[in-house]
Amino acid sequence: MRQPFLNRQRVLVFALMLTGSLLSGCIKATPIPTRFYVLTPIDHGGSLVSKTEQKKPLSVEITSLRLPQYLEKPQIVTRSSENRLELAEYHQWGGNLRKNMIRVLAQNLSLLLATSDISMAPFRPPTPPNVGVELEVMQFERNAGGQVRLSVQWRLLDGKDNQTLKIQMTDIVSPVVHTVTNFEDTVSVMSTLLGELSHIISTEILHLAAQGPAP
Repeated sequence: MRQPFLNRQRVLVFALMLTGSLLSGCIKATPIPTRFYVLTPIDHGGSLVSKTEQKKPLSVEITSLRLPQYLEKPQIVTRSSENRLELAEYHQWGGNLRKNMIRVLAQNLSLLLATSDISMAPFRPPTPPNVGVELEVMQFERNAGGQVRLSVQWRLLDGKDNQTLKIQMTDIVSPVVHTVTNFEDTVSVMSTLLGELSHIISTEILHLAAQGPAP
């Protein structure tokens, strides 16, 4: 009488093992995909420079752009509280964030200032530019309230003697990103804020250019 009972136990154990293996196989077969994002330049508005006013296109060099260490990560960083950061393991930058910001800033300045003479460190222009731009990013992420904040200290330098022409702190906060789980929306807002910063810097460059023969 015990033999059939033991056989049934063996069959039950085998069935449980087979079910576990199948479930394990299903889990391994459907990994969570990692999604990659990039910032994009402005695509509207056009130049701040009137063709009738422009004498010679300005030359601009983005000499440096520095990020806080916590943003030098492949993962997109958000704040879950004032003092706590979250790294999105499955939502990452499609490359280096700092380099992406420099490229987008260069494209924005080129459009807004109506010039193709935009250089980016470490590639120095063959002749000194009219203006150098340095940026120190303090904050650039979505906060716990669902807003994206871009806080930057930036300087404009005389391209010939490196003298500081303007130093300013700019703090831009977006409206609430309602779909906070959608990182594509967050990155789109980040691109918009970088465009706003580019507009502020371009306006000041033109103001300085209007004050003399060259900034």
